[in-house]
This record gives sequence, C-alpha cells and structure tokens, in this order.
Amino acid sequence: MFLQRLGLRDYRNYREVDVTLERGVTVFVGRNGQGKTNLVEALYLLAAGRSHRINSTASLIRKDADTGVVRATIVEHDRALLCEWELNRSTPDRIQMSGNPGKAADLARALSVVMFAPEDISVVRGDPALRRTHVDDISGWLFPRIRGSLADYERTLKQRNSLLKSLRSHGRAARDTSTLDVWDDKLVALGSDIFAARLATLALLKPHVSERYRSIAGADHQPQLSLTPSVDIAPENFADYPTAFAEQLSATRLLDIERGQTGLGPHRDDVALSLNDLPAKGFASHGETWSLVLALRLAELDVKRREGPTGDPIVILDDVFAELDAGRRELLSQSLDDVEQVLITAAVHDDVPAPMSAHLIIISDGAIMPPNESTNL
Repeated sequence: MFLQRLGLRDYRNYREVDVTLERGVTVFVGRNGQGKTNLVEALYLLAAGRSHRINSTASLIRKDADTGVVRATIVEHDRALLCEWELNRSTPDRIQMSGNPGKAADLARALSVVMFAPEDISVVRGDPALRRTHVDDISGWLFPRIRGSLADYERTLKQRNSLLKSLRSHGRAARDTSTLDVWDDKLVALGSDIFAARLATLALLKPHVSERYRSIAGADHQPQLSLTPSVDIAPENFADYPTAFAEQLSATRLLDIERGQTGLGPHRDDVALSLNDLPAKGFASHGETWSLVLALRLAELDVKRREGPTGDPIVILDDVFAELDAGRRELLSQSLDDVEQVLITAAVHDDVPAPMSAHLIIISDGAIMPPNESTNL
C-alpha cells in the first residue's frame, strides 16, 4: 500500500496543495511551523479518524475558512482508492470513498498507517490514558468492531455517571438504585469485549517488542508489556473477567454513588511497561525510553504487516530523527529498509540518514518549493 497523491484545501496553513508521491522514502523538509507535519497529519486523520495532535476536526480548518478538504489516492495491489474527508465548522463532516458516502471507520479499515512522532515518548512517561489509547488504536485496526464497542462504552459510562450524580444529589443512595442495573449490564458486556481485545492485541505485540528492542538498543533489557486491570483479578483468572467485573461493580455501587463516578472498568485500566523487571516510567533512561518507544511502533508495524490484508502499512516518521542519537537513527533506518512507503518530516535535512533521503520535497509557508531552494535546510 502506498500514498500516490495527497491534496489539501483550506487545511491548517494550506490554502491549496496537491502533491504526487512515489513508493519508497519521501522526505518533507522545512523549518518549524512551515507545514511539514500538517501534510502527514492529514494522512493520519484519514487512517485513524482523528489528528495525532488535537481532538477536534474543526480546528484543522484553515483560519477564515468554513470548510477544509483532505483528499488522498491510495494504491493497493494496483487498485486505486480515492479517500476524501470534508471538514466543516458548523455542519457534520462528510467522508467519501471513491465517490461513495462513507464513515471514518470505513477509512480506518481501508488504510493502514504506522506513525512515529516525538509525542510517542508520553506513551511510556505519561498517564495511563495515553497507553490505553495506544493499545486501543491497534485493537481497533485488528478488530474493527471494537471501535464501536469503545464508543458505546464511553456513552454508557457517561450515562451511568450521570445517574450516579443524580442519586447522590437527591439522597437516594439507599433507596432506588435498580436503574443502575441496566447500565451495569451494558458496561460489563462492552467492557469485557474491550478487555479481551486489549489482551489479544498485547499478545500479538509482545514477541515483536522484545525482538525490536534488542535490534534498536543493542541489548536485551527484557521489555515487558501487560494489561493491569482496575478490576481485582489475577492473570490466571482473566477468562472470568465478566463475572468479576459484574460482582465488583455491584459491590462498589454505594461508593460510586458517593463519588459520582464509576471506579472500575476499562476506562481505569493501565498497560504496564517495564525493562529488567522495573517500571519503564520511573526507571528507564532517556535512551532506553526511546528504544522502547521505537520498539512499540516497530512491533505495531510487524503486526499490521502480518495480520492485515493490505500489505505494508504506510510508515510516517514525524520529526523523529531529531530526537534520536546517530546510532538509533541508523538502526531505525535499517529497520524500515524494506517498507513499501515511508514519509519523513525533518526541520534539518542532515538529521535524516543518507539512505533515506532519495526523494526530497521542500515545504515553506504552506507551499511546496522548487528543489533549488533547499540550500539552507
């Protein structure tokens, strides 16, 4: 799979741009703030259903415009697919696939993208929500129905929390809580699906993370990743998760009413990342942390290559080389040597290893510049 053409209109700082791309490596070079990341962000939007930087699609529309457009031609096995996303400030967005109406989930099933970005370091060092999102993004690609389960779970959780707050404010904690039974049953059913999908996803990732970490770090620090549920259940009993979740949700009902929020469930789970049996978040050095981040993304690439029907995912490296030392740059470059298409952004051309600099596109102030204007980059 590769991106053959990308067109933007009134997107971020682009009034209009249309760029034709090739298989292999393409490097977008330009100073900070010129629009390099905006280009690859637009492709990621199509594949993931959201930006990797912000949640609102309306914020992606160029200032003073009411509508923006992202249009991409993807080629898979010599078959071209036209993907279009119309972003609107005041009306619902519109999505089309080869001229037919579609949804973000349709695009996600059709496109396979793996994105490396400096923000990825927060997967190791940040809050549990970031690790949950990381795993859920991969789960949603591997098991498309889980996208619906995640959305339904969030809606059910909001409804349950709203009812909890109502019971608290009206002093009905000791009386009529039967309405909670409906939301509890839905929460358990949806939460159990999500829990199972996360377990399956981590099982696929684990062996690749270990192998990729060794290749990047040049050492075996025994990287481990495991699901840490908020439901009190031992790993050997994970098959009984639905029962344990239901029982503990019932047992903590009065406490939930007092707090006005649901204290158990996939929304409170974490993914434990460790090196040498120590938590990576508190004990890993900067270099070890980046090796683990790269291993996680490369493992995602391996899994998508093996499990997906579309061949190689499109790999995006958004200003990653600036964060790495020379050794890790070279190792990352070698790891991606046989990928069908790699898109790289860089503020400084010299940050990109020479073998990955064949096709160069210069970006300046939301426009593509002639190659002869690259002298200072």
